[in-house]
Amino acid sequence: MAANAPAASARPDIISLDVLLNDVDEGRVRIPRFQRPFVWTPQMMRELFESVISGYPIGSLLLWSPREVTVETLSRFGPLPIPDADPTSPVSLLLDGHQRVATLYGVLRLPESFVLNAANMSAEELGWCIGYDLEAEETRQMRRPHDFDSPTILPLRALLKTVDFVRFARNIDSSALSAPDKVRYLDRADAVQRKIRDYRIPLTSMRDGNVDDAVRIFSRINRSGRRMSTDQMAVALTYHEGFNLEVSLDRILEALSPYGFGDVSRTIILQTLLQGAGQTFTKPKFDDLTKRSVQDALKSAETPVTAALKSAAKFLNEEIKLETGKLLPYALQLLCLAVFFKDAPGSVSDGIRQSLKKWFWATSFSGWFASANTSEMIRASEAMTEFAMSSGSPLGTLDFETFFVDRPLRPFPKTFDRRSARIRAMLLVQMVSQVIIDPADDSEINGSAIFADPDRADVPYVFPPDGTAAARSPANRILLDRKRGGYARAFIEQWASKVSAWNTHAIGQEAISAAVEKDLTKFVNARETEIRDREFNFLKGFDLHIDDHISASVEEVDTDDNN
Repeated sequence: MAANAPAASARPDIISLDVLLNDVDEGRVRIPRFQRPFVWTPQMMRELFESVISGYPIGSLLLWSPREVTVETLSRFGPLPIPDADPTSPVSLLLDGHQRVATLYGVLRLPESFVLNAANMSAEELGWCIGYDLEAEETRQMRRPHDFDSPTILPLRALLKTVDFVRFARNIDSSALSAPDKVRYLDRADAVQRKIRDYRIPLTSMRDGNVDDAVRIFSRINRSGRRMSTDQMAVALTYHEGFNLEVSLDRILEALSPYGFGDVSRTIILQTLLQGAGQTFTKPKFDDLTKRSVQDALKSAETPVTAALKSAAKFLNEEIKLETGKLLPYALQLLCLAVFFKDAPGSVSDGIRQSLKKWFWATSFSGWFASANTSEMIRASEAMTEFAMSSGSPLGTLDFETFFVDRPLRPFPKTFDRRSARIRAMLLVQMVSQVIIDPADDSEINGSAIFADPDRADVPYVFPPDGTAAARSPANRILLDRKRGGYARAFIEQWASKVSAWNTHAIGQEAISAAVEKDLTKFVNARETEIRDREFNFLKGFDLHIDDHISASVEEVDTDDNN
């Protein structure tokens, strides 16, 4: 046997969909904890059923039947709980096929009680309500109340439940449809039921072997197809009894939630943990993650890394006035700050804090992290440690700023895309340089709260987009609550007399007049000038200057929108 080969035997087989679902019903097929969570979109779920109904292959499954080893498993398949298996029955763990089987099981076994309150369902819950349009002969999402009562939309949840399928057939028969239509729809419903009930899936059953064998196979399988994220792969590879990396990442994010950074990229949290454990963090070495020594190091690093990340988040709250990860220009800035606070020997002086603030704004406006390669990120981590250990000495500060404050700051951008770090930096300057006022009631606008809202797609336009360059300008966006409307021009006109309040939005008298006159180009030109001036004056306080010789460009997406 080759070195590191799984100590397990494999046997190919074929299983009908009906039998597979029954095995899940009885708890004989389960999902190991080291699997990634359910991530499929409703479209992917519909496409899977289109393939099944069309008789197309959907790929094989890989099951593992462990012997003399206990593996922690998930409690749900999709939206449904998995029942406990008979202690005397063998259990098979699904190593490859979680997304497909969870989709099949969650949709086809969805109970009637789940859909009785469809009008109040969330979008995620409605994703499991898939039907087959008997007229268009295609799968579709069931979202409106009418979809659940229509005699022409067959709920897939009713296909393998005799009572529910008969009830649907009777609904067709008692409807106002013409007799030929009733016959045609009933025939199509019967055909769909047979195709799904009799559909067969190839599978490979792996017997015996240990947890390391299963994790290694699982990780190799998932390096192709829809790739796992770095943190999901790490969770899979570091799983062993007594240590669950996923739980550690969850605990760290929970500790960051009070500071507004509980939804920062899990990959960044993993990288910070790896750095704190003395491991390669820029591109994790997956093979090393299977080593118990590395797993123990990660476990030991959790407490100090959590403390360092909390200090970094507190710094962003207090010194930058940033209270949400949704506006953090680069998530790597949080990592670097955590490295600094982890290695700082004691209290941080005002001079050091000022240097860190200058570092934050310089890297935000220059795009430093967008262009940093692996070796530069390693050096960046070392530079943060060296600066922390220098206690703010003149030489240490000079070396620190020479390394990071070495690139020109990007000019005012031509277009607005909040996934651009430069745009986030622009918005942050507007938020922190002065208090922003709502002209309607003179209340203070909390920019961080606006962007932390999970239901907010973006900030409103002033003038509706018309395809012109002026409409795409960042000057055509404004920090206002959604209750003021999707387009703010009329709102500006309504409260045109509140000049001092509009000034807090970088909207002076000239821009107010342009809004009243419905002149988009004039408004954008006036407001761009005001925003540029405010950025210039703000950055000058840190001895930073935007290079006017660099041409403005369409902003690139250079940051993670899930910061």
